[in-house]
Amino acid sequence: MKWDPFLVLEQCLILLVIASQIWISIKVIMNAEGAEQYVRIMSFSTGFLAFLITRALGVTFADLMLATHSADSSIGIVVIGVVFPFLVGILISEGTIIALKLGTPVPIRMVLLIASFTVSQAAYTNYVALYSKITTLDKAFIPNLSYSVAVGLWLTFRYRDKHTPTGPK
Repeated sequence: MKWDPFLVLEQCLILLVIASQIWISIKVIMNAEGAEQYVRIMSFSTGFLAFLITRALGVTFADLMLATHSADSSIGIVVIGVVFPFLVGILISEGTIIALKLGTPVPIRMVLLIASFTVSQAAYTNYVALYSKITTLDKAFIPNLSYSVAVGLWLTFRYRDKHTPTGPK
């Protein structure tokens, strides 16, 4: 593996996205009290368990990317590595925005479940990218980059905090 400054930056930014999702999830869990906090913890844990099921079945982003790299399918790489993670990032971001605006328990629990699932996917894809010898690191990081860009763009242009002023007064 050959590391260059751009791969180091890329890796740092991917880890920052993963860490920020975990931080937001912890903050959302800690904002609840009593039984609701317990249910939110269980929702987050269930998302991780769902990831473990997909890993056992071999249908994670990482497994699918390895299959497309092995088959040397450019179209498969674009669909599995770019389009699908990008769309998932947009859906996760929009779901998070809607759930936080609604403030009701079930949407927030669903966001926690999905967030832990996608964080697990991203972390596992990162792990596989670092330890597989199938392809170069820059190509192996494609799903995480696509997902991270989608989350960043969607939240940048879509999220509006009701407590943040939007213009001059």
